[in-house]
Amino acid sequence: MKKGTKNSSSTSQIVRDFAEKNPTMRASEIIKELTAQGHKVYPALVSQALRGVSGAKKQRAGKKRGRKPGTKNKVAVVKNDSTFGSLKAAAELIKASGSAENAIQSIREFQKIAALVNG
Repeated sequence: MKKGTKNSSSTSQIVRDFAEKNPTMRASEIIKELTAQGHKVYPALVSQALRGVSGAKKQRAGKKRGRKPGTKNKVAVVKNDSTFGSLKAAAELIKASGSAENAIQSIREFQKIAALVNG
């Protein structure tokens, strides 16, 4: 039947209706059943048609997930009791400095400044 007529329905709607009647079926099973009935369905169409149908929680608009603002390029605080934490902080310092030699040079300069301040 032509699209736009009263009795026609979109393939997506057919997929949604079928999935509603058979809630335990997976997408691959839905594809097999509907192609056996003569409908032209494919995985991407089924996936798109079923998106949001299962009642899954939707993310609220405006709320973004991911890293907190201002956490980029921060060097970790070194704790004396954690060997792994020290190793991780040293690796971040080397990465931020560009090389191990640059990191060593930065530490030496810091030691000089600390000696002048504490002098």
